[in-house]
Amino acid sequence: MNVKLGICNFCVPGTGVFAPQIVSEMGLDGMSLEFGSYEHGWALSQKKIQDLYLDAQQKYGIEYANIGCSDGDNVPFFTPEGDPMYDAVNHWVTKAVDAAEYMKIPMVFFSNFNASLADTEEKLELTAKRYRYLCDYAADKGIEISCENPLSVEKQLQLVDMVDRENFSLFYDSDNYTYFTEYKQVDVLKGIYPHMGNQLHVKDSTKGCIANAVIGTGVADFYGSIDYLKEQNYEGWIILENLYELAPMRHLNPDYFELMKEDVRVLKEATK
Repeated sequence: MNVKLGICNFCVPGTGVFAPQIVSEMGLDGMSLEFGSYEHGWALSQKKIQDLYLDAQQKYGIEYANIGCSDGDNVPFFTPEGDPMYDAVNHWVTKAVDAAEYMKIPMVFFSNFNASLADTEEKLELTAKRYRYLCDYAADKGIEISCENPLSVEKQLQLVDMVDRENFSLFYDSDNYTYFTEYKQVDVLKGIYPHMGNQLHVKDSTKGCIANAVIGTGVADFYGSIDYLKEQNYEGWIILENLYELAPMRHLNPDYFELMKEDVRVLKEATK
């Protein structure tokens, strides 16, 4: 495999405040940036914040793999026309693409869980409609739009067909299906692999929890995912998403940076 290793900025201890420096010190290639929440005005939409991140990128010699939009957990991505939140959602998704263009970041991905879970045909169609709009908006800017969700392989492939855009991809996570569904992680990976982009998340967990175990020590079959990626000669980003500061993972070590350091060590060893 020819891979770059990174981490989500909100996972870095300190809630990402000093993430670029820490990422560099840990020997990672880069990180993803969280766009922010509706509640707090989508922080990364602000040019001042974008410029500060760009300055830090140059100072610490790292890359920004993507802009992640996880506020779909709270704000329905598929909000239809006529809904009071429709304009706010349009603002959110397009401003994320604008930020990626300005910062020269190649991908924006959206988290379609909880409030954005497309668990009916109507929601799936509305989700596909917004992705079509978003892909068209991003295409001339050279930006890929990616979707992370806990749907079955069948429904994810249906979404790909419904969106029908070259710059649309699926975003795999090595733990989500273990936590949210009964699907086997590697089965999902095999099913969606032809439609994935060149980025994915890795994390691990104990039964009934999520993102709370050092990778390779939990129930998510981390090594099964890595083995399949090696079989496919995967090239791209592998991005850590364990939650070191949150209980119960923080109880494993009072020094959260040691937990992160161990994840980095395991990931580097696994991807050699």
